[in-house]
Amino acid sequence: MKKIIRIVIINQPLCNRGDEAAHKALVRAMLKEMPEARIQIPFPKRSVEVMKPFVVANERVEYIPVSLYRGITPLKKLITHRGWLWLSALHPALHRYLSLMRHADWIVNAPGGICLGGFQNWNHLMFLMMAHHSKTPIAYVGRSIGPFPVDTVENQIFRERSRQMLQELSFLSLRDGKSEVYAKEMGASYVRTIDSAYLDTPQVEIPAAIGDMIGGKDYMVFVPNLLIWHYQYRNRISKENVILFFRLIAESIMQRFPELKIVMLPQTYGYGTYHGDDINIFREIAAAINDERVVVVPDCYDSDVQQCIIRQARFLVGARYHSIVFAVNNSVPFVALSYEHKIVGMLTDLGKQDRCIDIIHSLDSEDSIRETLEVFNQKLSHLSPDPDARDRAKNLCQSGLAQLKALMKK
Repeated sequence: MKKIIRIVIINQPLCNRGDEAAHKALVRAMLKEMPEARIQIPFPKRSVEVMKPFVVANERVEYIPVSLYRGITPLKKLITHRGWLWLSALHPALHRYLSLMRHADWIVNAPGGICLGGFQNWNHLMFLMMAHHSKTPIAYVGRSIGPFPVDTVENQIFRERSRQMLQELSFLSLRDGKSEVYAKEMGASYVRTIDSAYLDTPQVEIPAAIGDMIGGKDYMVFVPNLLIWHYQYRNRISKENVILFFRLIAESIMQRFPELKIVMLPQTYGYGTYHGDDINIFREIAAAINDERVVVVPDCYDSDVQQCIIRQARFLVGARYHSIVFAVNNSVPFVALSYEHKIVGMLTDLGKQDRCIDIIHSLDSEDSIRETLEVFNQKLSHLSPDPDARDRAKNLCQSGLAQLKALMKK
């Protein structure tokens, strides 16, 4: 009889269709490739509703809501800044997490965004430090990392703690070339991979309500991004410039392809705030365009449905990382509007950097917007599917999983 491998997945990002797709693809792949795996996913009890789309229904998978009692915020600073890990055993919720980690054979840090790096996510770092404290092997799977600024004392502490954790991991797989550069700078060994969403290509029916919205027309998928929440743009550009930029992008598409509907697919949801939920800025952009060919899909449809919508599109234009992942995963032509290194890094690995436009400074002035539109229009002239890129991505992702699987089975 094969020995059961108990896996606990921590630091699962929520409220994002891309992170949802990566989670489901990774869990489905581990269940398929490792019949001996038993998987537990603790998550904050207050997030039960937004967790539902992530759930992979299987008797070998358990989702565990944990009540996060008061008092975590001051403890978090003592744990991460001072390194007083023993405090985590004194707090009821943190003790629950720690107990699950200690009884696991492996801890897997869920795939997701750049929490070790630009966004400097202290919660993420705290749970990673707790995982190390549990003395259970840790796999940090399919993430991007960096950059690690040192401008402030907080930056310096975060960088040093991140460096320590990266060096202590039993397995580290990184999903883009730029993150590999940061890992080398931090003295961390890594395995090259790509986003975990490539482990799966879901096949589901597109809901009739979406078909009614599209109206039987050919369509393309358009995924803008509010951007002003991001550290590259915060306090530097205005929401009005964001709306202007994406309105002009959409109008360029409509001029070139007047026969197409423009279907906007929200990637983030469930935050309940203007900045958090994509649908708010999408509606404003659609209102600014004011054309019946532009439709905004409600943000209630899960990542499996979104990928199937994209699969039937003529092409995609996206300023969200996972919208580009979904396009590649379904061999749909695309133009990527890159706002941070994870997009261009992934496309460089796939030999598709020619489909990418760096927009970090595109919204700085009317001249820069105009220059970006000229480049964008050139790329609209060269749209074609590339199944080779999809196959490269899937092979790279499977290779990373195979290395982790081999390590877990030792």
